[in-house]
Amino acid sequence: MVGYTVVGLPVFGPGREAYLKSVANDPTRITKDYVRNSSLLINLAKAIGRIVVSYKDVQNLAGYTSLIHELDEVLTDLESGKFRRTQVVTLENGMTQASEELKLNDMSNQG
Repeated sequence: MVGYTVVGLPVFGPGREAYLKSVANDPTRITKDYVRNSSLLINLAKAIGRIVVSYKDVQNLAGYTSLIHELDEVLTDLESGKFRRTQVVTLENGMTQASEELKLNDMSNQG
């Protein structure tokens, strides 16, 4: 709404005499200028909207890139044997106890 007010300033604003003199008070030229300026205003609003959407897309891509990097680090650690897990076992008396750490690629203790 403010944009259309700004677009109408040449005709209705403080410098209207100079503008109307430059277009010779021709209603077709005034309308042509108004339509052209409002079209430019609409295109500007669309461009700003696309920039905002693009920014959100770049942020999403950065998040996915970070997740892929973390996954790659974990897979590298897994491949080199750095990743270890603690096995929890249930004793005969019903208590649970953490046993020594086992390498993840040690498949001899599968249960």
